Amino acid sequence: MVLWGFICVSVFFIFFIVFSGERESRRDFSISKEGSYIEGFRIVSKKDGTDALIITARRADFSKDETLARMDAVTMDIKKEGALLSADHGTYNMNTKDLTLEDNVTLRARDTVIHAGNLSWNPSGEILSAEGKVLIKSNKLTIEGEGLTATKDNRVKLMRNVKAIFN
Repeated sequence: MVLWGFICVSVFFIFFIVFSGERESRRDFSISKEGSYIEGFRIVSKKDGTDALIITARRADFSKDETLARMDAVTMDIKKEGALLSADHGTYNMNTKDLTLEDNVTLRARDTVIHAGNLSWNPSGEILSAEGKVLIKSNKLTIEGEGLTATKDNRVKLMRNVKAIFN
């Protein structure tokens, strides 16, 4: 009789441990399914039938309404200009097509490299802008400043504390 009681209690504990663990793993699984994400994220913007702009990211996590994509290891290839923009992180708005890049932002175009802490791209006005410190290096010139605006007609403005060094 004692043996029968011991077996019943043991079986009860085994079921309790197994099923409580299963419920816990189900809970964790449903939490990870709340937000959608894509590994190997890629957006291609075409103009006149050719690729004009390609945005890629190692991973993109989407907001619940799927209008914003928070990206890691972002690159933006601007085909027409022969420019490549890269950053550690970025946010892409699926509705407006606005792109904000953060952390180790680098733009390479021909013989010029631009470094910034953050950079925003507004495709409707084709305006590239940065708020913080900006460093522009080319073969002949190094320019530092704060705040940047670049327009589609290749006009680049540094807003404050501008310093230039001729190499």
